[in-house]
Amino acid sequence: MWISFAKTAMPDEFVVDASVAAKLYFIEEQSDLAANVLRAANRLIAPDLIFIEMASVAAKQVRRGLASMEQGASAVTSVAALMDRTVPMADLVDRAFQLAADSGFSAYDGAYLALAEAEDLQVITADEKLVRRAREANMSRLVRRLG
Repeated sequence: MWISFAKTAMPDEFVVDASVAAKLYFIEEQSDLAANVLRAANRLIAPDLIFIEMASVAAKQVRRGLASMEQGASAVTSVAALMDRTVPMADLVDRAFQLAADSGFSAYDGAYLALAEAEDLQVITADEKLVRRAREANMSRLVRRLG
């Protein structure tokens, strides 16, 4: 099944990366779009890496004075409820390493891509570097830019 936003139809199942998940909890460019896309999806999955990445994003927001400690803590604990399923990194680390070593992705991005590959889904991301690197590595089919 597909859902339609703006000019393009989008699948209703995604691997969600932290760049998109963070937009639900912190005011950023495309926060409204991220909320619409994620809330309309039937199934959202992520590597369990998303929890530590959200903690990192939240800590930066707090340190920069863009969020209170309570807002940051809420984002960290709330991301679990957003996901329909999280996959242990132990199940993804070998492929994540291979993607990082062979194609120049970070191991973090490799984990999201490994999960997308295994589930035959796309990673929804706001990370332009990931989008560009996926195109360069001929893996664009696994990545969907937010917006």
